[in-house]
Amino acid sequence: MAPFCITPPLRFYKSNRGIRLSNPSRRWLYNRLFLGGIGAFGCYLTLRYRLAAREASRNPEDGNCLCSSDMVDFLRYMPFNLFSNLAGRLAENESVPAWVHNWFARAVVYWYALDMSESGQKTNFETFQQFYVRDWTPKARPVDAAASVVAPCDGQVLAVNANVESTSLVQVKGLTYGMRSLLQDTPPPLNTDTHRRVAVVLHMRNKDFHHVIAPLSFACEKSIYVPGSLLPTTSAGYHWIPAVLALNERLILQGRSSDKARLPVYMALVGSTLTGRITLYMDKRVRTNYLDPPAYAVHSPYASKPVVARGERLATFNWGSSVVLVMDVPKSCKPLKRPGDVVKAGEALFQF
Repeated sequence: MAPFCITPPLRFYKSNRGIRLSNPSRRWLYNRLFLGGIGAFGCYLTLRYRLAAREASRNPEDGNCLCSSDMVDFLRYMPFNLFSNLAGRLAENESVPAWVHNWFARAVVYWYALDMSESGQKTNFETFQQFYVRDWTPKARPVDAAASVVAPCDGQVLAVNANVESTSLVQVKGLTYGMRSLLQDTPPPLNTDTHRRVAVVLHMRNKDFHHVIAPLSFACEKSIYVPGSLLPTTSAGYHWIPAVLALNERLILQGRSSDKARLPVYMALVGSTLTGRITLYMDKRVRTNYLDPPAYAVHSPYASKPVVARGERLATFNWGSSVVLVMDVPKSCKPLKRPGDVVKAGEALFQF
């Protein structure tokens, strides 16, 4: 008797070898190719960003990792502003339980190894935004009384231009951007026999306090809100995106020093990715981080020209960003910091 065996089931199918790529049955292939292309492009952007971060840490004055103008246009079309606005709303949303906000705060403290002994409030924050804009203790940020100009904020020095001889500022080696495009104004002519123009760029990191103080006593004549993008202004972004400071949303304070020389002083508070808004204490009417920003710069002149004392609180960033300081100083001025240095608000920045 023949052994019992199971006959395999019959399968009727058509080989895919003869199906053209335009056939709807191969739609799965298009989806995988599309998603794979997006993933590969994302990996490429991440790699370029990390290479720029490496250059910023090892050679902070070089500019070998700058992207092309086409890439800048692509980044400006990405919804950084919308994402930053939504992140800011979530960070200060009181409908979210407080323990969720505090969990994220503890995660940031652990990840960045924050020194909470310098904070006025250490725990039990109502929102994550309250943690991010926490105040420092009075003794944590003393203002150097012997310094001519002090650091306006905590952060890392991205660039120091000790002698600006033209109307452009040097971002990195081989790349400049116009002062007028950044400040929305052209500084007055400079007497090169007795004075020179200096500029410094500082970036507030996630581990830093996000308050801005006056680097010297000056009379504020005008504030200018300039709408723009919210591209990353980290040390990596500074070495990757050309003229990123002139492309981003910013708030500019224009004035003159309160001494007899009455030298021009410019401070540009530049927004960045995840920057919720900028709070200006001398003028609470100023708004930033619009979802539908105006198509023009908003100038707000101050007839009273309020005098801001050195070390006085000027503004607060809701999440980190960058500060650009441009000013005229005596020719004997000596910069005390170099690109890559880490500073704290109130430390000596220039001496003359």
